[in-house]
Amino acid sequence: MKLLSPWTPRLADSEGLIHERLVVAVTQDILCGDIPSGARLPTHRQVADQLGVSIGTVTRAYATLQRQGLVKSEKGRGMFVLPHIRHTERRLDLSVNAPPPVVTGRMLTEAINKLGATVDADFFTRYMPAAGLPEHRLMLARMLSHNHDLSVEPSQIIMTNGAQQGLFLAMAAATSGPLAIEQLTYPGALRAARQLKRPLVPLAIDEQGIVPEALEAAMTSDNPPTLLYLVPSVQNPTGAVMGLERRRSIADIAKQFDLTIIEDDVYSLFTPTQLPPLARFAPEHVLYVGSLSKCLAPGLRVGYIAAPARMVDEVNHWLLATQTMATPLSGLLMAHWLSEGVVQSIAQSIRAEATRRNKILRSVLGPCLSPLHRDALHAWIPMQTSRARDIVLAASQSGITLAPPDAFMADPNLSDSGIRICLGGLDDSELREALGRLDALLAGACTSRLNVASIV
Repeated sequence: MKLLSPWTPRLADSEGLIHERLVVAVTQDILCGDIPSGARLPTHRQVADQLGVSIGTVTRAYATLQRQGLVKSEKGRGMFVLPHIRHTERRLDLSVNAPPPVVTGRMLTEAINKLGATVDADFFTRYMPAAGLPEHRLMLARMLSHNHDLSVEPSQIIMTNGAQQGLFLAMAAATSGPLAIEQLTYPGALRAARQLKRPLVPLAIDEQGIVPEALEAAMTSDNPPTLLYLVPSVQNPTGAVMGLERRRSIADIAKQFDLTIIEDDVYSLFTPTQLPPLARFAPEHVLYVGSLSKCLAPGLRVGYIAAPARMVDEVNHWLLATQTMATPLSGLLMAHWLSEGVVQSIAQSIRAEATRRNKILRSVLGPCLSPLHRDALHAWIPMQTSRARDIVLAASQSGITLAPPDAFMADPNLSDSGIRICLGGLDDSELREALGRLDALLAGACTSRLNVASIV
């Protein structure tokens, strides 16, 4: 008779493909002791039915766990946890790219109290315009004009519940066809593209991001992309910042080939000098996606799209298909803090906190960091992909959670990638402890450079 499994199937709340999230969930629960040594895992069918995934996905995850030495298969009996895994009670998470808690409970309480004294309760009992209140969209248009010299009408602003939703809407609204994308890129963009069934065209990157010649080659191929996604300011995950002339070159290519661009600009807060967005150079071709969540707090879902006038209706159609309206309270807090200058103050505090945390990072892992490193809230350690996978597993066994390198790879066969470290989620003592553990694992693994030659 087969033993019952003590484990309830789940997916980790992390970035990556479904089978990767299943691997992370099992690994975490083994390491913290929730699945004891010798315990039997649920059958492939049980996991697939519980999570609503394919048996092939479960098979791939279980095979990965076997290769990593966490479990073994016994013929006719099932999959069992091996007994030699080290258990770690406290996990330190370096995988979540969130701002530090600069927005305090006191600030939130004061703001909500002020809003409560001025906003009628009826405000929350009725539906608002799906794209946001006109006065809030006007404030965002003025902010873009002031901060980026970007001229857009309030009618071109579509408010969203965070930049991830904005990215999805922009990708859905654009003409169907292949998506050109940085070869190492934001996992949320890869998830959106796969959900929308857009074929990927990975592009070469260097110290400034996408290489113009690579984009031109893609545009003159037999099946050219119809859409380009990129992060020009403090690229996620490598930290690359696209220079002024490179931005002009990419914008010129877009105009030459009538290519639509999704410009993800959520990290421009961390550029040492403000560079103009690509939307300045090709306003009719760029869907500009921004967010105040990286500046305020992740729980305040305030994102927006500045769309070319010709695409506003299509974006709004997709907006109405995915939500009724942007969260009113988040919009009110955004407007209140923008009008009182609080957003600028918080942004300055986050930049200062990022600089301070990067000093801690450099003191421990300085030689391993990418030469592209900026004082942002994520850092990149370049290395071979196979080694990065090993480090992520070893780190997990040491109580550290890292996003797997595959989560960032538009090309699954990329031989060189790396490890992203997120600095915003831990306090000082936790951060030093996590980095110290990681330093011990990285001996000889990091290359201290972005291997541009292999990223083609």
